[in-house]
Amino acid sequence: MRFGSVEFFKVLIKVVLAIFFFVPLALAIVFGIFWAKQSTELSEVKKENEKLSATAQILTEEKAGTVEDFCAIFAKSGLSYTEFIKQINDSKSVSAESFYKLLSASGLSDKDLLKLIVKKDEVGADEFYEILSQNGISDKDLISAIAKKNGGENWYGILSELGLSDKEIVDYLNEKNGWESGGTTPSEKNPYADIHTDMVVTAPANYVREENTVYLTFDDGPSDNTYSILQYLRNYGVKATFFVVPNRSEYCYTLLKAIAADGHAIGIHTASHKYDEIYASVESYLDDFYEAWNMVYEATGIKCEIFRFPGGSINDFNAKTRNDIIAEMSRRGFRHFDWSVDSGDAAGASWTQMWNSVPADIKANYDKNFRSVVLMHDSDSTTNTVLVLGDLLKKFTSEGIYKFDKINNDTQPVQFAGPFA
Repeated sequence: MRFGSVEFFKVLIKVVLAIFFFVPLALAIVFGIFWAKQSTELSEVKKENEKLSATAQILTEEKAGTVEDFCAIFAKSGLSYTEFIKQINDSKSVSAESFYKLLSASGLSDKDLLKLIVKKDEVGADEFYEILSQNGISDKDLISAIAKKNGGENWYGILSELGLSDKEIVDYLNEKNGWESGGTTPSEKNPYADIHTDMVVTAPANYVREENTVYLTFDDGPSDNTYSILQYLRNYGVKATFFVVPNRSEYCYTLLKAIAADGHAIGIHTASHKYDEIYASVESYLDDFYEAWNMVYEATGIKCEIFRFPGGSINDFNAKTRNDIIAEMSRRGFRHFDWSVDSGDAAGASWTQMWNSVPADIKANYDKNFRSVVLMHDSDSTTNTVLVLGDLLKKFTSEGIYKFDKINNDTQPVQFAGPFA
């Protein structure tokens, strides 16, 4: 194709036409796609703004009186409960208390509100916690607000009804905040949490208070009198409780096994029974208790959950450490038992004195609808206890008035400073 020929000018005309027609068309397509994308994004932003405006309008004009009304309002807004919580806090920067009041003003109860949130978003304990904590609501604020409105106690029932166990509630909050079990704030780390960490039992969710029940308890054993005591109890079909002071002798382990084999309850009465040593500090008490606790476990396979303080929970030796010891032992799940009838055998009471005082004291408790936890001793020096025990059991069982039982793991404690009887 020569320059200037007819063919040359035909090609030139086609190129010129292509430049002036197809290139603008291509540019128009590219810009059209870009503009459509921008329009979509603008439309989505506008739609979001309209949704938020509609939500604000709906929440301003409407008030929920029932759960169904509350659900209907949220259905109109198009927001999830998570989005709603975040939107309120982001836009209003409300405090936990104000936020709580805002939701409560809808007419819903705390239980209904929490149930709705959990069910709507199908979140578990961890996720529900995150929804609240991410929006500036601390554990303390949340629980305090609900507890304050409900009189201080109902928050527990609310969380429990959502399917959260005690352990889940406590463990999660402790783990999330870096608290030790038993602590209340990060700055109050439990100083005893690292001592004998395996010495923990599970306290019952609910206690049982058996009406007019007599609990025979024997402290300080096992001893040479243990077999005699067991025989009398066996003869009359009575179960009792032994708060033991064990040692690592084969004889002691044999006696502990005999107590357990007869179906009696075993509690800890410390390993040394030395008041000035065990009550010197919380650490001292834990060390002594741990030794006794392990000995009973080695002998019987039982991890004792109940215990009795030497001298009772209130005595002249533990005045300075009593409250801290009780708090720490309770945190670990253990329950302490005092007594409501004292046989006087440790002070040398005679057969006659015990025969007269023990039935009279039990009858006095019975008349008051109290339970009787009878303090007796299984020691080599309290032989009068063995002598009177058979006679007392014969008298009680023949009268058929009282119910006898051992202290079970769910028995409501009888304490000098607590649920007395």
